[in-house]
Amino acid sequence: MTISIMLFPLLSACTAVGHYKVDQTAASKADFHFVGIPVLAGAIGSSFPLTAKYSLTAGHVAKVMMVKVKAYNPLCDVAIIYHDNAGRKLPKLETADKGDKISLYGYNAYTAMPTSSSGVLKEFGWWDKPNTSCLYGLSDAGGVPGMSGGPVYAQDGAVVGVFTATHPKKEPDHVRSLPGNRRLGGARDQELALRRTLLH
Repeated sequence: MTISIMLFPLLSACTAVGHYKVDQTAASKADFHFVGIPVLAGAIGSSFPLTAKYSLTAGHVAKVMMVKVKAYNPLCDVAIIYHDNAGRKLPKLETADKGDKISLYGYNAYTAMPTSSSGVLKEFGWWDKPNTSCLYGLSDAGGVPGMSGGPVYAQDGAVVGVFTATHPKKEPDHVRSLPGNRRLGGARDQELALRRTLLH
């Protein structure tokens, strides 16, 4: 079975950008994870259920999370982890289109509170080689450390991606091409990177 899903990549150090808010509904959409050793050197990451046995999170969260990893894609910064989701309502998965309104959910690393933000999917671009690597998009939604690995929802309630990082100023040098020869970044300083890939 092939699932087409949009994913949010790590483009730079994760910093807070844009508008985000405490939102108790995020607690039902994203799972809370300590990353590293809690209290000593821990941080917070998020994930969300894919199946009764697996959840999806950001790759950089899974690498240091205290859970077993089923699959990891370092280029796309995404990972499938083992997680008991028995009895939980599983989200519908679908792709998103440019112009779609989206909502991001996760946990704020500074407060450990469930957090959300919303925005519009502005553009898509390739991480490396067109049609062979992860397809990214840009959104004007806000984000904060800890939300990495949390779900991105479309207005119809379907999950269209996983949040992995913020893009505070401009595109990285390794983003080489976009459809129509456009570059990531540009007009907005506080954009989030999104990526679409195929998971098997």
